Amino acid sequence: MVSAQIATDALQTARPLVADLLAPFERPESVRPGSVLFREGEEPRGVYLVRAGQFDLIFASRLGDSKPLRTATSGQILGLSCVVSNRPHDCSATARSHSTVGFIPKDDFTRLLDEKPGLWFAVLQMISSDISACWDCMRSLARC
Repeated sequence: MVSAQIATDALQTARPLVADLLAPFERPESVRPGSVLFREGEEPRGVYLVRAGQFDLIFASRLGDSKPLRTATSGQILGLSCVVSNRPHDCSATARSHSTVGFIPKDDFTRLLDEKPGLWFAVLQMISSDISACWDCMRSLARC
């Protein structure tokens, strides 16, 4: 699909820009397999830049069982949309492997957004790309 390719291109541009702008402000953390970064329903403490490793993103179904959403890998940012929208996490993030993340507390991140307009634009591109990917997924499910 054309819209999927445009969203992918925007994401490939925005992700490294955001990671580069945030790098000086992040606190590196080592994460063991099975450790939970955040749980569904919790208030966000900040954003996590995945520097190495993998995280399973899981949400609870209406029946209460866990459903895999996706796997986050190096270069991805976790917790971004919840911090920006100031709403609880909509899924849980659990380390699949030994991982390293760069953590930026919510207050520091929002201050950086105020100070760096270029960061705002890149964050908007990333969130827009995620929304486009969700719409593409819904369209493909509607064809079944």
